[in-house]
Amino acid sequence: MIAAQNAPQTPSQEPATAPAPPADASQDPRYRLNVNVELVNVTATVLDEQGKYVDGLKLDDFQVFEDGAEQKISFFSHDLRVPISVGVLIDSSGSMRHKEQQALQTVREIALALSPQDEMFVVSFNSDVEVRRHFTSNMQDIQRSLRDIKAGGETAAYDAIQVAMEEMKTAKHNKKILLLVTDGFDTKSHISSAQVEDILKRSEVLVYAIGIDDDDDDPLVLRRTRYHIYHYMLGRLTSISGGRAFRLFTGRNYALNSLAQVLLEELHQQYTLSYYPTSLPDKNAWHQVDVKVKKPGSQIRHRTGYYVNEAKSKASN
Repeated sequence: MIAAQNAPQTPSQEPATAPAPPADASQDPRYRLNVNVELVNVTATVLDEQGKYVDGLKLDDFQVFEDGAEQKISFFSHDLRVPISVGVLIDSSGSMRHKEQQALQTVREIALALSPQDEMFVVSFNSDVEVRRHFTSNMQDIQRSLRDIKAGGETAAYDAIQVAMEEMKTAKHNKKILLLVTDGFDTKSHISSAQVEDILKRSEVLVYAIGIDDDDDDPLVLRRTRYHIYHYMLGRLTSISGGRAFRLFTGRNYALNSLAQVLLEELHQQYTLSYYPTSLPDKNAWHQVDVKVKKPGSQIRHRTGYYVNEAKSKASN
């Protein structure tokens, strides 16, 4: 039903056509998700029909388009172990009352599966937003930050994303991920969905979501008020950034450690495709990017576009 139920693959090393990354890979400009004035860097994740990461692809397997025009890929690499900065947003609203322990255990498993080079922060949200732990590589601190989270109140998911994006500015790695654990329906935020989408479009952050849904086939669930995940919101937020959404059901048993391993295997790997736009990008316009892969049955995920970073533009002039 979900990719997380499959055992993770052991990736094979794929040589890159671009120069090998330096010892401190987090400072390599190839890992930057978006743009300077001349070079556009796009990171892509390729999955097979079962939702498993596909490795071993070559430059010739990809095509990149900007605003409908095909671009020549100037640099290509397949990176197998990218250090990551992860921000976890945990929904603690009233609709999560019967789901909170499942949500917290999922986050615990993900924290345990991180590598020593990775870092994580934790934000919880209901009617209010609370930063429970700033960035750290100490996973015991993360585990302690998950204590005493109780469900109640409304859902300020968009406000939580805005707070998390500010927190993300202190990340030490260039690959940045927000992981939203929720049943996915905003009822309280001060900012709108359009505003949060614009924030994400102007960032270099990937958004992933784990939606925890009530199961209409569970007799226990049928005896209480049911809350279903808002697929449109989760799908929209994740697709803008190039992430994806997983769906879990209350009352079902999952190998959450397997979910964590599959998710982190995907997050730690990436294909990087870099190109020089055939026309000088308009600094104020949204530039649509599309990547295609020539492998039947594959799904590809990447950012849907970019705004030119004006600070970088001025620096290069």
